[in-house]
Amino acid sequence: MKRSILILVVVLGFSISVMGWSWFPQQKASQPETMPLVPMMQQLLEDIQEVDRGIYTENFAMIEEGAGNISDHPTMTPEDKKLVKQTLGKEIQQFVKFDMVVHHHADSMRMAAVEENMQKVLKHYRITQQGCVDCHSNYREPISTARVEQ
Repeated sequence: MKRSILILVVVLGFSISVMGWSWFPQQKASQPETMPLVPMMQQLLEDIQEVDRGIYTENFAMIEEGAGNISDHPTMTPEDKKLVKQTLGKEIQQFVKFDMVVHHHADSMRMAAVEENMQKVLKHYRITQQGCVDCHSNYREPISTARVEQ
């Protein structure tokens, strides 16, 4: 009797899990998990331009979309990660810090857009943009040179 009840509970639990899984389809990742560095930077440029258009037209949905894409952008391919690490050496720690600033403030900008708070959007936009500029001004040339020499 106890065994029958246990089997029934297991079957019911499994059935409920399967039904829940089928009723609530899993979201697909909006961005690929990894992407080569140059196409990723080109995509990030398009994303920041979308945020710009959203700010200029006060379109919070556009800001939310662009900022979310920046915050959740794919990581570099293993090959590009290796190249960047070899090129930057100990500077990789600062490179990662710049990236984390961009991720954090892009997500904060996205949340401010959800709240329709333009002042917060602009605050986090400025910090996000400065994080991009800091990284590019310090690392774009050496990484580009290393890519050419590869």
